[in-house]
Amino acid sequence: MPQPLQADDPAAIGPYRLIGRLGRGGMGQVFLGESGAGRRVAVKLVRPEIANDPGFRQRF
Repeated sequence: MPQPLQADDPAAIGPYRLIGRLGRGGMGQVFLGESGAGRRVAVKLVRPEIANDPGFRQRF
């Protein structure tokens, strides 16, 4: 069951409107998102210090 978004969470990531929080881990936060057509997806927001690492980006 998703948790509510927090005040500092983004409203959208890419084309997906965020509707809740699914979890948090070592790499970042996972949100429940929804496409414009209503399809629900998990959207991972990776921590900036990891996302800026070219080696991580290539592996991910």
